[in-house]
Amino acid sequence: MVLEAQLTNPNYGKGTHQIDDDTPSMGDEEHELRDWLDGLFAKPGFELPRPPSAALEIVNLTRRPTAKIEAIAVVLEREPMLAGRVLKLANSALYGATTPCSTLKQALIRIGVERVRDVVMEAAMLMTVIHAPGFETTLDRIRRHSAAVAWLSRFVARNTPMESENAFLIGLLHDVGLSVGVVGVCEFLKKSKKPAVLTPARWLAVERLHESFGDKLLENWGLPMQVRIVAKNHHSLMIGGHPHPSVAILMLAEQLANEGHWGVTPLVKTGGDEMPMVQGAEMGNSHECERARQALNLTDKQFEGIRAESQKLLLTLSSQFKG
Repeated sequence: MVLEAQLTNPNYGKGTHQIDDDTPSMGDEEHELRDWLDGLFAKPGFELPRPPSAALEIVNLTRRPTAKIEAIAVVLEREPMLAGRVLKLANSALYGATTPCSTLKQALIRIGVERVRDVVMEAAMLMTVIHAPGFETTLDRIRRHSAAVAWLSRFVARNTPMESENAFLIGLLHDVGLSVGVVGVCEFLKKSKKPAVLTPARWLAVERLHESFGDKLLENWGLPMQVRIVAKNHHSLMIGGHPHPSVAILMLAEQLANEGHWGVTPLVKTGGDEMPMVQGAEMGNSHECERARQALNLTDKQFEGIRAESQKLLLTLSSQFKG
């Protein structure tokens, strides 16, 4: 830009002169992107991502106290890919498999009706429900983090007197709004004819809205209100003026995931170099985590025991993400 001014501006070098440059600054782009993301769900042609219909049908089916394995199997059999994923999970070390299940019904019996909803949604999310060309690495890392937090949330909940029915599903879906936000960034850059690159400013714009994005998506999917409330407020321990036990469980699970290198590490580009993001809301808040531990009445000794066992769980989980 300076060289062009020297060659074409007759006043260059004669005192002070304003050089016009209409190249958008990152500040300009940041405001544009925020406005774009604010109106993302109303954009013409924008469609909310959805898991296989069988997964959502099973979520509703398992809400009934009379839900039967046979009825669930019938629904799953309509989605062979999803059924295959469920069978694979049931045969994994995560579910204590020592002998393989050869049929879907055997797999569902091993899992049990009370956990089948979680397994089906876990399988569905591992099927790459959300797509954003150019941002595959970041979306994979969000999925990996969410799977870890799901398992850790269930584990933490079982070590407290708190109700743990929704702990796994909350952990699995709490950050789905991040993935939706990445899709929004992808569409924004495509519209602007810019390369699919995630910068710190673009990622922070996603973080700003990801809780509301997640709430809207889970509402569209018909997920339980208890799951949506936590997804919408998972960075705030206090809901309605009181510590929310499900948020407290989730915060500790995220802390353990981060400690075990299963945190959200989006691939951002700074100065031409790609590197994991090391700051932002998803990196956690040690003060809030301490308050969460106190809200769950966990002593230092109890939490240290949970921390030690959690790393063994993550080691088992790692086999699901190889390759």
